[in-house]
Amino acid sequence: MKITLTDRTIKAKRPKTKAYDIYDAVVPGLALNVLPSSVKRFVLIKRFPGSKHPTRRVLGAYGALTLEAARGKAREWLALIVRGVDPAEELTRLKRESDARRAITFAAVVEDFIRIEVQGSGKQPHHRTADQTVARLHNILVPLFGHRPVTELTANEILAPLELISQVGTDRALIRLKGRKALRRPGRKSHPAPEQARKLFAVIERVLNWASEPRAGYGLVHSPLERVRKRPFGSSERRQRVLNDEELAAVQIAMARLAPPYRQAYQALLLSGLRLNEVARANWLEIGGDVWAIPATRMKGKNGEAHPHVVPITSALRKVFDGIPRGKRGDFVFSRDDGVTPVPVGNSLLKRHLDELMLEALRQRAVARGEDPDRVMLQPWRTHDIRRTCRTSLSRLGVSYDVAEAVLAHAIGGVGGVYDRWGRFPEKRDALERWAKFLGELTRPQLAQVGHPVG
Repeated sequence: MKITLTDRTIKAKRPKTKAYDIYDAVVPGLALNVLPSSVKRFVLIKRFPGSKHPTRRVLGAYGALTLEAARGKAREWLALIVRGVDPAEELTRLKRESDARRAITFAAVVEDFIRIEVQGSGKQPHHRTADQTVARLHNILVPLFGHRPVTELTANEILAPLELISQVGTDRALIRLKGRKALRRPGRKSHPAPEQARKLFAVIERVLNWASEPRAGYGLVHSPLERVRKRPFGSSERRQRVLNDEELAAVQIAMARLAPPYRQAYQALLLSGLRLNEVARANWLEIGGDVWAIPATRMKGKNGEAHPHVVPITSALRKVFDGIPRGKRGDFVFSRDDGVTPVPVGNSLLKRHLDELMLEALRQRAVARGEDPDRVMLQPWRTHDIRRTCRTSLSRLGVSYDVAEAVLAHAIGGVGGVYDRWGRFPEKRDALERWAKFLGELTRPQLAQVGHPVG
Protein backbone atom coordinates (compact mmCIF):
# COMPACT_ATOMS: atom_id res chain seq x y z
CA MET A 1 0.00 0.00 0.00
CA LYS A 2 1.23 3.44 -0.91
CA ILE A 3 0.43 6.73 0.83
CA THR A 4 1.43 10.30 0.24
CA LEU A 5 4.10 10.75 2.87
CA THR A 6 3.98 13.91 4.97
CA ASP A 7 6.06 15.01 7.95
CA ARG A 8 3.02 14.45 10.15
CA THR A 9 2.55 10.83 9.07
CA ILE A 10 6.27 10.13 9.31
CA LYS A 11 6.45 11.41 12.88
CA ALA A 12 3.38 9.40 13.81
CA LYS A 13 4.87 6.06 12.79
CA ARG A 14 6.03 3.89 15.69
CA PRO A 15 8.68 1.15 15.67
CA LYS A 16 7.75 -2.54 15.67
CA THR A 17 9.64 -5.68 16.50
CA LYS A 18 10.64 -5.91 12.85
CA ALA A 19 11.59 -3.21 10.39
CA TYR A 20 8.88 -2.22 7.95
CA ASP A 21 8.47 0.03 4.89
CA ILE A 22 5.87 2.64 3.98
CA TYR A 23 5.88 3.42 0.26
CA ASP A 24 5.47 6.97 -1.00
CA ALA A 25 2.71 7.54 -3.55
CA VAL A 26 4.54 10.54 -5.05
CA VAL A 27 7.89 9.03 -6.14
CA PRO A 28 7.95 5.41 -7.34
CA GLY A 29 10.25 3.21 -5.27
CA LEU A 30 10.70 5.73 -2.46
CA ALA A 31 9.81 4.37 0.98
CA LEU A 32 10.15 5.26 4.64
CA ASN A 33 11.98 2.44 6.43
CA VAL A 34 11.17 2.30 10.18
CA LEU A 35 13.63 0.28 12.29
CA PRO A 36 12.98 -1.36 15.70
CA SER A 37 15.50 1.12 17.15
CA SER A 38 13.06 3.97 16.25
CA VAL A 39 15.40 5.18 13.50
CA LYS A 40 13.47 6.30 10.41
CA ARG A 41 15.21 6.49 7.10
CA PHE A 42 14.40 7.00 3.45
CA VAL A 43 15.21 4.17 1.05
CA LEU A 44 14.84 3.58 -2.67
CA ILE A 45 13.69 0.07 -3.59
CA LYS A 46 14.47 -0.64 -7.23
CA ARG A 47 16.29 -3.06 -9.49
CA PHE A 48 19.61 -1.31 -9.90
CA PRO A 49 21.86 -1.80 -12.98
CA GLY A 50 23.64 -5.15 -12.76
CA SER A 51 21.14 -6.64 -10.30
CA LYS A 52 18.39 -9.18 -11.12
CA HIS A 53 16.21 -8.35 -8.14
CA PRO A 54 14.99 -5.15 -6.46
CA THR A 55 17.35 -3.89 -3.79
CA ARG A 56 16.82 -1.49 -0.92
CA ARG A 57 19.38 1.36 -0.78
CA VAL A 58 19.46 4.02 1.87
CA LEU A 59 19.05 7.65 0.78
CA GLY A 60 19.47 9.12 4.25
CA ALA A 61 18.00 9.30 7.75
CA TYR A 62 14.85 11.31 8.32
CA GLY A 63 15.85 14.52 10.08
CA ALA A 64 19.22 14.74 8.41
CA LEU A 65 17.31 14.49 5.13
CA THR A 66 13.97 16.24 4.69
CA LEU A 67 11.08 14.62 2.87
CA GLU A 68 11.43 16.97 -0.11
CA ALA A 69 15.18 16.40 -0.25
CA ALA A 70 14.62 12.64 -0.16
CA ARG A 71 12.15 12.86 -3.05
CA GLY A 72 14.61 14.98 -5.04
CA LYS A 73 17.45 12.55 -4.42
CA ALA A 74 15.24 9.58 -5.32
CA ARG A 75 14.26 11.24 -8.61
CA GLU A 76 17.94 11.79 -9.44
CA TRP A 77 18.71 8.14 -8.73
CA LEU A 78 15.76 7.00 -10.83
CA ALA A 79 16.99 9.11 -13.76
CA LEU A 80 20.42 7.47 -13.48
CA ILE A 81 18.85 4.00 -13.39
CA VAL A 82 16.90 4.74 -16.59
CA ARG A 83 20.22 5.62 -18.25
CA GLY A 84 21.72 2.36 -17.00
CA VAL A 85 23.97 4.07 -14.46
CA ASP A 86 24.31 2.73 -10.92
CA PRO A 87 23.90 5.69 -8.48
CA ALA A 88 26.58 4.24 -6.21
CA GLU A 89 29.07 4.23 -9.08
CA GLU A 90 28.03 7.76 -10.01
CA LEU A 91 28.58 8.93 -6.43
CA THR A 92 32.03 7.32 -6.48
CA ARG A 93 32.85 9.05 -9.76
CA LEU A 94 31.67 12.43 -8.51
CA LYS A 95 33.66 12.03 -5.31
CA ARG A 96 36.74 11.11 -7.31
CA GLU A 97 36.30 14.22 -9.47
CA SER A 98 35.72 16.37 -6.41
CA ASP A 99 38.86 15.02 -4.73
CA ALA A 100 40.81 15.67 -7.94
CA ARG A 101 39.58 19.28 -8.05
CA ARG A 102 40.46 19.78 -4.40
CA ALA A 103 43.97 18.53 -5.14
CA ILE A 104 44.44 21.36 -7.66
CA THR A 105 45.60 24.15 -5.40
CA PHE A 106 46.00 27.80 -6.28
CA ALA A 107 49.77 27.30 -6.06
CA ALA A 108 49.64 24.56 -8.72
CA VAL A 109 47.56 26.77 -11.01
CA VAL A 110 50.03 29.63 -10.51
CA GLU A 111 52.96 27.49 -11.63
CA ASP A 112 51.08 26.47 -14.79
CA PHE A 113 50.07 30.09 -15.41
CA ILE A 114 53.67 31.29 -15.12
CA ARG A 115 55.00 28.51 -17.35
CA ILE A 116 52.34 28.80 -20.07
CA GLU A 117 51.02 32.36 -19.98
CA VAL A 118 53.89 34.44 -18.60
CA GLN A 119 57.05 32.72 -19.74
CA GLY A 120 55.81 30.90 -22.82
CA SER A 121 58.04 28.75 -24.97
CA GLY A 122 60.40 31.43 -26.24
CA LYS A 123 63.34 33.17 -24.62
CA GLN A 124 61.39 36.36 -24.06
CA PRO A 125 58.38 36.35 -21.68
CA HIS A 126 54.92 36.95 -23.10
CA HIS A 127 54.44 40.12 -21.05
CA ARG A 128 56.69 43.09 -20.39
CA THR A 129 55.83 43.04 -16.69
CA ALA A 130 56.62 39.33 -16.37
CA ASP A 131 59.18 39.75 -13.58
CA GLN A 132 56.83 41.82 -11.41
CA THR A 133 53.96 39.41 -12.05
CA VAL A 134 56.03 36.40 -11.02
CA ALA A 135 57.33 38.21 -7.93
CA ARG A 136 53.83 39.18 -6.78
CA LEU A 137 52.60 35.63 -7.30
CA HIS A 138 55.48 33.86 -5.56
CA ASN A 139 56.13 36.36 -2.76
CA ILE A 140 52.59 37.45 -1.84
CA LEU A 141 49.65 35.65 -3.45
CA VAL A 142 50.93 32.07 -3.14
CA PRO A 143 51.83 32.50 0.57
CA LEU A 144 48.28 33.81 1.11
CA PHE A 145 46.22 31.44 -1.03
CA GLY A 146 48.57 28.76 -2.34
CA HIS A 147 47.25 25.94 -0.12
CA ARG A 148 43.60 26.50 -1.07
CA PRO A 149 41.85 24.42 -3.76
CA VAL A 150 41.37 26.83 -6.64
CA THR A 151 37.72 25.76 -7.03
CA GLU A 152 36.94 26.75 -3.44
CA LEU A 153 38.39 30.25 -3.37
CA THR A 154 35.77 32.95 -2.78
CA ALA A 155 35.75 36.66 -3.52
CA ASN A 156 35.55 37.59 0.16
CA GLU A 157 38.44 35.26 0.98
CA ILE A 158 40.58 37.04 -1.61
CA LEU A 159 39.47 40.62 -0.97
CA ALA A 160 39.93 40.61 2.83
CA PRO A 161 43.75 40.06 2.76
CA LEU A 162 44.14 42.57 -0.07
CA GLU A 163 42.17 45.10 1.96
CA LEU A 164 44.58 44.58 4.86
CA ILE A 165 47.54 45.13 2.53
CA SER A 166 45.86 48.33 1.35
CA GLN A 167 45.62 49.52 4.95
CA VAL A 168 48.95 48.51 6.53
CA GLY A 169 51.26 47.51 3.67
CA THR A 170 52.39 44.16 2.31
CA ASP A 171 55.06 43.29 4.87
CA ARG A 172 52.94 43.69 7.99
CA ALA A 173 49.81 42.29 6.37
CA LEU A 174 51.62 39.06 5.47
CA ILE A 175 52.87 38.72 9.05
CA ARG A 176 49.32 39.10 10.43
CA LEU A 177 47.97 36.64 7.88
CA LYS A 178 50.80 34.16 8.58
CA GLY A 179 52.04 34.37 5.02
CA ARG A 180 55.49 35.50 6.20
CA LYS A 181 57.41 34.61 9.35
CA ALA A 182 59.44 37.78 9.82
CA LEU A 183 59.31 41.36 8.59
CA ARG A 184 61.59 41.98 5.65
CA ARG A 185 62.03 45.59 6.73
CA PRO A 186 61.69 45.60 10.54
CA GLY A 187 62.64 49.25 10.95
CA ARG A 188 60.23 50.57 8.39
CA LYS A 189 56.97 52.16 9.52
CA SER A 190 53.64 50.76 8.44
CA HIS A 191 52.19 52.58 5.43
CA PRO A 192 48.96 52.06 3.51
CA ALA A 193 49.52 50.41 0.14
CA PRO A 194 46.35 50.77 -1.94
CA GLU A 195 48.35 50.79 -5.18
CA GLN A 196 49.97 47.47 -4.30
CA ALA A 197 46.54 46.03 -3.42
CA ARG A 198 45.18 47.15 -6.79
CA LYS A 199 48.07 45.51 -8.63
CA LEU A 200 47.69 42.28 -6.65
CA PHE A 201 43.97 42.23 -7.44
CA ALA A 202 44.74 42.64 -11.14
CA VAL A 203 47.24 39.76 -11.04
CA ILE A 204 45.04 37.26 -9.20
CA GLU A 205 42.04 38.26 -11.33
CA ARG A 206 44.09 37.51 -14.43
CA VAL A 207 45.17 34.10 -13.08
CA LEU A 208 41.63 33.07 -12.12
CA ASN A 209 40.16 34.24 -15.42
CA TRP A 210 42.78 32.14 -17.22
CA ALA A 211 42.11 29.11 -15.00
CA SER A 212 38.33 29.34 -15.57
CA GLU A 213 38.62 29.00 -19.35
CA PRO A 214 37.01 25.70 -20.46
CA ARG A 215 40.22 24.43 -22.05
CA ALA A 216 42.18 25.03 -18.82
CA GLY A 217 40.83 21.87 -17.20
CA TYR A 218 41.00 22.94 -13.55
CA GLY A 219 37.29 22.48 -12.85
CA LEU A 220 36.84 26.18 -12.23
CA VAL A 221 33.61 27.15 -14.00
CA HIS A 222 33.70 30.86 -13.10
CA SER A 223 36.30 33.09 -11.52
CA PRO A 224 35.27 33.99 -7.95
CA LEU A 225 36.09 37.60 -8.84
CA GLU A 226 33.82 37.58 -11.89
CA ARG A 227 31.07 39.57 -10.15
CA VAL A 228 33.39 42.10 -8.53
CA ARG A 229 32.38 44.83 -10.94
CA LYS A 230 33.72 47.92 -9.19
CA ARG A 231 37.47 47.94 -8.84
CA PRO A 232 38.35 47.68 -5.14
CA PHE A 233 40.82 49.86 -3.22
CA GLY A 234 39.95 53.07 -5.09
CA SER A 235 41.17 54.32 -8.41
CA SER A 236 44.83 54.49 -9.38
CA GLU A 237 46.63 57.63 -8.35
CA ARG A 238 47.14 60.07 -11.21
CA ARG A 239 50.57 61.48 -10.59
CA GLN A 240 51.59 64.92 -11.80
CA ARG A 241 55.11 65.09 -10.39
CA VAL A 242 57.63 66.64 -12.81
CA LEU A 243 61.28 67.22 -11.94
CA ASN A 244 62.29 70.89 -12.11
CA ASP A 245 65.48 72.03 -13.83
CA GLU A 246 67.55 71.91 -10.65
CA GLU A 247 66.36 68.37 -9.93
CA LEU A 248 67.09 67.36 -13.52
CA ALA A 249 70.64 68.60 -13.15
CA ALA A 250 71.03 66.79 -9.82
CA VAL A 251 69.60 63.51 -11.11
CA GLN A 252 72.10 63.53 -13.98
CA ILE A 253 74.97 64.01 -11.53
CA ALA A 254 73.55 61.28 -9.29
CA MET A 255 73.15 58.85 -12.18
CA ALA A 256 76.74 59.46 -13.27
CA ARG A 257 77.90 58.37 -9.78
CA LEU A 258 76.12 55.03 -9.86
CA ALA A 259 78.17 51.90 -10.47
CA PRO A 260 77.98 50.44 -13.97
CA PRO A 261 75.81 49.13 -15.53
CA TYR A 262 73.19 50.85 -13.34
CA ARG A 263 74.73 54.17 -14.36
CA GLN A 264 74.23 53.53 -18.08
CA ALA A 265 70.76 52.02 -17.59
CA TYR A 266 69.48 55.14 -15.81
CA GLN A 267 71.19 57.43 -18.31
CA ALA A 268 69.49 55.57 -21.17
CA LEU A 269 66.19 55.90 -19.31
CA LEU A 270 66.60 59.67 -19.03
CA LEU A 271 67.73 60.17 -22.62
CA SER A 272 65.11 57.96 -24.30
CA GLY A 273 61.89 58.77 -22.44
CA LEU A 274 61.15 55.05 -22.20
CA ARG A 275 59.70 53.11 -19.29
CA LEU A 276 62.08 51.51 -16.80
CA ASN A 277 61.40 47.90 -17.86
CA GLU A 278 61.75 48.77 -21.53
CA VAL A 279 65.23 50.12 -20.87
CA ALA A 280 66.37 47.54 -18.33
CA ARG A 281 65.70 44.58 -20.62
CA ALA A 282 67.42 46.12 -23.66
CA ASN A 283 69.03 43.52 -25.88
CA TRP A 284 72.02 43.98 -28.18
CA LEU A 285 70.05 42.23 -30.94
CA GLU A 286 67.64 45.20 -30.90
CA ILE A 287 70.39 47.73 -31.57
CA GLY A 288 71.75 48.25 -35.05
CA GLY A 289 73.34 51.35 -36.53
CA ASP A 290 71.46 54.40 -35.29
CA VAL A 291 68.27 52.47 -34.46
CA TRP A 292 67.07 50.79 -31.27
CA ALA A 293 64.12 48.63 -32.36
CA ILE A 294 62.11 47.34 -29.40
CA PRO A 295 59.69 44.47 -30.19
CA ALA A 296 56.02 44.62 -29.23
CA THR A 297 56.52 41.93 -26.58
CA ARG A 298 58.54 44.40 -24.50
CA MET A 299 56.25 47.39 -24.96
CA LYS A 300 53.22 48.40 -22.94
CA GLY A 301 49.96 48.49 -24.88
CA LYS A 302 46.41 49.54 -24.11
CA ASN A 303 44.05 46.57 -23.76
CA GLY A 304 46.99 44.25 -24.37
CA GLU A 305 47.65 45.62 -27.86
CA ALA A 306 51.30 46.66 -27.86
CA HIS A 307 53.29 47.73 -30.92
CA PRO A 308 57.00 47.74 -31.74
CA HIS A 309 58.80 50.97 -30.98
CA VAL A 310 61.83 52.47 -32.73
CA VAL A 311 64.14 54.74 -30.75
CA PRO A 312 66.61 56.91 -32.70
CA ILE A 313 70.06 56.48 -31.16
CA THR A 314 71.16 60.05 -30.62
CA SER A 315 74.76 61.06 -30.05
CA ALA A 316 74.16 61.07 -26.28
CA LEU A 317 72.59 57.60 -26.34
CA ARG A 318 75.41 56.34 -28.56
CA LYS A 319 77.90 57.47 -25.93
CA VAL A 320 76.01 55.48 -23.29
CA PHE A 321 75.92 52.29 -25.38
CA ASP A 322 79.57 52.65 -26.41
CA GLY A 323 80.53 52.72 -22.72
CA ILE A 324 79.10 49.22 -22.10
CA PRO A 325 81.14 46.15 -23.05
CA ARG A 326 79.06 43.50 -24.81
CA GLY A 327 78.67 40.28 -22.84
CA LYS A 328 80.07 37.05 -24.22
CA ARG A 329 77.48 34.72 -22.67
CA GLY A 330 74.27 36.66 -23.35
CA ASP A 331 72.75 39.59 -25.19
CA PHE A 332 71.30 41.78 -22.43
CA VAL A 333 72.83 45.25 -22.60
CA PHE A 334 72.60 46.21 -18.93
CA SER A 335 73.88 43.10 -17.18
CA ARG A 336 76.25 42.06 -14.40
CA ASP A 337 76.66 38.44 -15.48
CA ASP A 338 78.14 38.84 -18.95
CA GLY A 339 74.81 39.50 -20.65
CA VAL A 340 72.92 36.47 -19.32
CA THR A 341 70.33 38.40 -17.28
CA PRO A 342 69.35 42.09 -17.05
CA VAL A 343 70.12 44.09 -13.93
CA PRO A 344 67.21 44.63 -11.50
CA VAL A 345 66.97 48.42 -11.74
CA GLY A 346 63.53 48.76 -10.12
CA ASN A 347 64.45 47.83 -6.54
CA SER A 348 63.92 50.25 -3.67
CA LEU A 349 67.51 50.07 -2.37
CA LEU A 350 68.88 51.34 -5.67
CA LYS A 351 66.28 54.11 -5.80
CA ARG A 352 67.13 55.11 -2.23
CA HIS A 353 70.83 55.28 -3.13
CA LEU A 354 69.98 57.40 -6.16
CA ASP A 355 67.97 59.74 -3.92
CA GLU A 356 70.92 60.10 -1.55
CA LEU A 357 73.27 60.93 -4.42
CA MET A 358 70.73 63.35 -5.84
CA LEU A 359 70.31 65.19 -2.53
CA GLU A 360 74.10 65.37 -2.19
CA ALA A 361 74.33 66.92 -5.66
CA LEU A 362 71.56 69.42 -4.88
CA ARG A 363 73.37 70.56 -1.74
CA GLN A 364 76.73 70.81 -3.50
CA ARG A 365 75.16 72.98 -6.18
CA ALA A 366 73.63 75.14 -3.44
CA VAL A 367 77.08 75.64 -1.89
CA ALA A 368 78.46 76.60 -5.31
CA ARG A 369 75.78 79.30 -5.52
CA GLY A 370 76.59 80.54 -2.03
CA GLU A 371 73.38 79.18 -0.48
CA ASP A 372 72.81 77.23 2.74
CA PRO A 373 72.91 73.49 1.83
CA ASP A 374 71.04 72.50 5.01
CA ARG A 375 67.92 74.17 3.67
CA VAL A 376 67.91 72.04 0.53
CA MET A 377 65.38 69.20 0.51
CA LEU A 378 64.51 66.59 -2.10
CA GLN A 379 60.80 66.15 -2.66
CA PRO A 380 59.66 62.53 -3.09
CA TRP A 381 59.66 61.30 -6.67
CA ARG A 382 59.35 58.07 -8.61
CA THR A 383 61.40 56.74 -11.47
CA HIS A 384 58.40 56.97 -13.81
CA ASP A 385 58.31 60.74 -13.14
CA ILE A 386 61.36 60.99 -15.42
CA ARG A 387 59.18 59.91 -18.34
CA ARG A 388 56.55 62.55 -17.48
CA THR A 389 59.29 65.14 -17.14
CA CYS A 390 60.65 64.21 -20.57
CA ARG A 391 57.22 64.55 -22.16
CA THR A 392 56.59 67.90 -20.47
CA SER A 393 59.99 69.20 -21.48
CA LEU A 394 59.49 68.20 -25.12
CA SER A 395 56.46 70.49 -25.25
CA ARG A 396 58.51 73.16 -23.56
CA LEU A 397 61.19 72.76 -26.23
CA GLY A 398 58.67 73.32 -29.02
CA VAL A 399 58.24 69.71 -30.12
CA SER A 400 54.83 69.15 -31.69
CA TYR A 401 52.22 67.07 -29.87
CA ASP A 402 52.25 64.17 -32.33
CA VAL A 403 56.03 63.90 -32.34
CA ALA A 404 56.29 64.12 -28.53
CA GLU A 405 53.69 61.35 -28.21
CA ALA A 406 55.58 59.27 -30.77
CA VAL A 407 58.80 59.65 -28.76
CA LEU A 408 57.04 58.10 -25.76
CA ALA A 409 55.43 55.36 -27.92
CA HIS A 410 51.95 56.69 -27.18
CA ALA A 411 49.39 55.69 -29.80
CA ILE A 412 47.55 58.53 -31.51
CA GLY A 413 43.83 58.09 -30.98
CA GLY A 414 40.87 58.54 -33.27
CA VAL A 415 40.86 58.64 -37.05
CA GLY A 416 44.36 60.10 -37.13
CA GLY A 417 45.76 57.03 -35.43
CA VAL A 418 44.06 54.78 -37.99
CA TYR A 419 45.13 56.61 -41.16
CA ASP A 420 48.41 58.27 -40.19
CA ARG A 421 50.97 55.45 -40.25
CA TRP A 422 54.08 57.65 -40.58
CA GLY A 423 56.60 56.59 -37.93
CA ARG A 424 58.13 60.10 -37.54
CA PHE A 425 61.63 58.67 -37.12
CA PRO A 426 63.49 61.84 -38.28
CA GLU A 427 61.24 64.03 -36.13
CA LYS A 428 61.77 61.77 -33.11
CA ARG A 429 65.53 61.98 -33.60
CA ASP A 430 65.38 65.77 -33.69
CA ALA A 431 63.20 65.83 -30.54
CA LEU A 432 65.54 63.54 -28.57
CA GLU A 433 68.59 65.53 -29.71
CA ARG A 434 66.93 68.70 -28.38
CA TRP A 435 66.14 66.91 -25.12
CA ALA A 436 69.74 65.71 -24.72
CA LYS A 437 71.09 69.19 -25.47
CA PHE A 438 68.70 70.70 -22.92
CA LEU A 439 69.86 68.22 -20.26
CA GLY A 440 73.52 68.95 -21.01
CA GLU A 441 73.01 72.68 -20.63
CA LEU A 442 71.46 72.18 -17.19
CA THR A 443 74.63 70.61 -15.79
CA ARG A 444 77.38 72.33 -17.75
CA PRO A 445 77.81 75.47 -15.60
CA GLN A 446 78.41 73.72 -12.28
CA LEU A 447 79.70 70.22 -13.00
CA ALA A 448 83.28 71.30 -12.38
CA GLN A 449 82.37 72.85 -9.00
CA VAL A 450 81.03 69.75 -7.24
CA GLY A 451 83.45 67.63 -5.28
CA HIS A 452 82.99 64.17 -6.81
CA PRO A 453 83.84 62.73 -10.21
CA VAL A 454 80.87 62.27 -12.48
CA GLY A 455 82.42 60.30 -15.31
